[in-house]
Amino acid sequence: MSKAVVYILIATAVLFYKCLFPLSQDEPKGRLNRRFGYKLLERAPNFDPLVADIEREVEKKTTHSEPVPRTSTTLDTTTSTNDVSGTYQYLTSGGKLNTTLRLIILFPLLDREPKDGVVGFEELEAWVTQRASERLDYLTQAELDSKDKNGDLAISFKEYLPQFSQKRIEENKMLHGEAGWWKERFEVADVDHNGLLNFTELKDFLHPEDSDNKETLKWMLRDRLKRKGDEKDGKMNFNEFVDHVYGTYETYMTFETHGGSIPSPEEEFFQLDVNKDKFLSPEELIPILSYIYPGELAYAKYFTCFLMNEADDNGDRKLTLKEMLDHESVFYSTVHADGHQESDDEHDEL
Repeated sequence: MSKAVVYILIATAVLFYKCLFPLSQDEPKGRLNRRFGYKLLERAPNFDPLVADIEREVEKKTTHSEPVPRTSTTLDTTTSTNDVSGTYQYLTSGGKLNTTLRLIILFPLLDREPKDGVVGFEELEAWVTQRASERLDYLTQAELDSKDKNGDLAISFKEYLPQFSQKRIEENKMLHGEAGWWKERFEVADVDHNGLLNFTELKDFLHPEDSDNKETLKWMLRDRLKRKGDEKDGKMNFNEFVDHVYGTYETYMTFETHGGSIPSPEEEFFQLDVNKDKFLSPEELIPILSYIYPGELAYAKYFTCFLMNEADDNGDRKLTLKEMLDHESVFYSTVHADGHQESDDEHDEL
């Protein structure tokens, strides 16, 4: 056999292998992050609460103008330095955040259990999840403040959606976005059935993906399934599961496990189908909700994976201060952003 033929066969085999196993453990470090980081960073919480506070203060100062983008290349501290306690000590002479100093200060706060001089995955996840929870609370409080017209710390349906006339409400049309659809969503979140949403209920109403209310989760899944167009009797068969759910589940699982073993469609469907009727109800889909419709808290977990995969140079799933400082732009992406926007062709959509 000639060398040329041998080389062609080898090249074909390599290409075939890469097509079959594009996410193998042998792939270059960071490839998964490049594939998934684009979407993750759009929704990831700010790693540093100080950055979040500064951006919120700036946004308050510009309430009647465009909101401050989270990807701004600089922090406009001219309007927020005096409002955020302790900010000044972290600023460079040019008015930008000294991220190196901030990481040195924050590191002991991340290294908590055990306090062993490194930040493990669980410690990092707890920190990032707390940032996500704070963002959920902030967004909910902002909505409550803007809609609560009578100051009773709760919101009625009419307060939240005054555009709907009584006639439209009574028509009870259930198409997505209609008065009946909103009314049903409101009533599911109203756990005590008093016609008002308190802070916790409003958070469920605004962010159903992050709710602990099982009825809210079931409502959200039922609504999403209806909009897929194939749902019958509130259930999903195997083919619909493969067409509408499994691909998204597989994508996020691949990132979370860094290309590790993932159940096949058949295995996952069988596992979820608790009553073995060969259909999945909204309730049976709840265990994989964070993969198919991730909310803020789910994204906190994926963002943790992103940070760990990017900064963990020796692959021990623990971060030293040096590793974090060597990759500080990863932790402060909104501060260090250079304004470069990759084209859509450079990303694999989730």
